[in-house]
Amino acid sequence: MLLVCGIFIATNAIATRAAERAALEQAESVTQSLAGSVMPGNLREGLLNGRPGAVDKFFRRIRPFSTGDIDSFDVLTTEGRLAFDSSDAGAALDDHVYSLSSAQERVLESGGTVAEFADPGSSRSDDRPGSEVGLVKISTRVYATRDSKSRDTGLNRGQSVTSPALFVAYWDLDDVEQRREDIFGDFRWITLGPLVLLVLLSTVLLALLTGQVRRGGRERERLLQTAIDASDAERRRIARDLHDGVVQDLAGSAFALSGAARDPATTPATAEVLSSVSASMRDSLKQMRSLLAEIHPPDLHGQGLQSALDDLIAPAAAAGIHASTSVDDVTDASDAEVGLVWRVAQEAVRNAIRHSGASTLAVTVRGDAEGLLLEVVDDGVGFDTTAPSPPDRFGLRGLRSLVRDVGGELDVTSALGEGTSVRMAVRR
Repeated sequence: MLLVCGIFIATNAIATRAAERAALEQAESVTQSLAGSVMPGNLREGLLNGRPGAVDKFFRRIRPFSTGDIDSFDVLTTEGRLAFDSSDAGAALDDHVYSLSSAQERVLESGGTVAEFADPGSSRSDDRPGSEVGLVKISTRVYATRDSKSRDTGLNRGQSVTSPALFVAYWDLDDVEQRREDIFGDFRWITLGPLVLLVLLSTVLLALLTGQVRRGGRERERLLQTAIDASDAERRRIARDLHDGVVQDLAGSAFALSGAARDPATTPATAEVLSSVSASMRDSLKQMRSLLAEIHPPDLHGQGLQSALDDLIAPAAAAGIHASTSVDDVTDASDAEVGLVWRVAQEAVRNAIRHSGASTLAVTVRGDAEGLLLEVVDDGVGFDTTAPSPPDRFGLRGLRSLVRDVGGELDVTSALGEGTSVRMAVRR
């Protein structure tokens, strides 16, 4: 819209200048036509030379001619002497001489026509019956004729000698402005019409494109949701198969081995071996449950989040890390909020176990009327948060946009030798 307005303003200005130029050219053309029809044969050298009675004769000759829209006109000699004033015939008898403008001098020398704004402060304006305020004067070259009757010049009777003069027509500026408006009216519709059509077409095209973009966005969302649902269903199936198969078998085998180790008929050496294998199988069972929680966590509401976080930190013990979880008042949280807490905690705990070298790890989730708060704190080696992350590590950097999308904030605070704190706040 701003572009269309800019185009309209620019074309309007261009059209205004073009219309003004066209109006002046029209006035110049009318002036040339008038001078060409009135002056030849009627303008005589006697008028230019100030001969007595020449003004009256000239006035009678041009009386039948109509000057149309011209306010008045002057006839000036090449020296600038006023030879005739249509608004005051007697002014020519006073032999007034006025300075010609450089443009008028060029017209006298080379011909053509020139339009100028009249100068109300000029001596010619002071001598005119009316003021020159609001007038445009258009000057063109004309010629005065005389009959040559001299016998000693060798010229035949009837031949004429021409002398140049300046025909100055005064136009009312309001008339020129009206002509400009008449012309500009056509230009306005010529420029405004295509712009209005362009706006309408652009609006229709924009609406069509916007509709296509929205439909494409909805289709992408549908496909993405379908892919997420399919992935979630596959994860759930794998987790269910592992839980109902391998996990149950490991649990049963661990219990069987523990029972066999406690059997009085079992020798001490055999009992020790069985106890060791049973303990190893229980550790494997914990790791398997942690893996299941990562593949597809259980119901995260209520005690489900606590259980999922407990399974998540289970591998910490194998890394020599004392880990703990605390969940308080998350029953009012939405599925999206709890799911986001789980994903951020999952990434933060995984990083702490793999890279921190910590001795303690605490995962805290608190809910209140304002939202959810997650904190994952370790006392490990820490890292420089200003250093660029390796290109193969998406991790928490990638989760920031997800947190931001739900109106939350994710802050990672760390320093070398001072541990790491991951804090996420989701506001309602």
